[in-house]
Amino acid sequence: MRRIFIALKIPEYIQKEIISYIIKAYPGYQNFKWEPINKLHITLKFIGDIKNDTVDKIIDALGFISNYKTLNCSLDKFGFFYWKKEPKILWLGLKANPELNTLVEDINIVLEKVPILKDERNFKAHLTLLRIKQSVQNNFIESFENYKIPEVNFVADEIAVMESKLLPQGSKYKDIKILKLN
Repeated sequence: MRRIFIALKIPEYIQKEIISYIIKAYPGYQNFKWEPINKLHITLKFIGDIKNDTVDKIIDALGFISNYKTLNCSLDKFGFFYWKKEPKILWLGLKANPELNTLVEDINIVLEKVPILKDERNFKAHLTLLRIKQSVQNNFIESFENYKIPEVNFVADEIAVMESKLLPQGSKYKDIKILKLN
């Protein structure tokens, strides 16, 4: 079994830019264990544990992606996902992008034939920056919620089928297949 997801790759220079915003938003950033810069991506579809032969079927089904144009993206704002009123994930969102939403919908449609179940939740383009395992002060939350990201536009041109291995020290990602956008 392999734990698989499909991701929009973020250019390296944007990954570094995001780190600079984290530092500016919260000077005490070094007190937390952040997601490594090379793991920053946007999950388009989490598939989960599947058999090896299903991975090839997924890659074949995603062949249509090469018909898509590169995606013009723009960073939006920091936010939190909560569990029982406690912040558990700090994320950075992308501004709404109709082309990206259409791509995600098309991925869901073609993968239903594999068969991979369609996501029931609405897609929210975001990068997971921090998994919060301890209580945080209100100033931590406010620092990120009040920080204004400068206008940052970039072009994304790679979709990856990725494997995630869960290890005691955290997950490790590996690209299985990179699909280029035109």
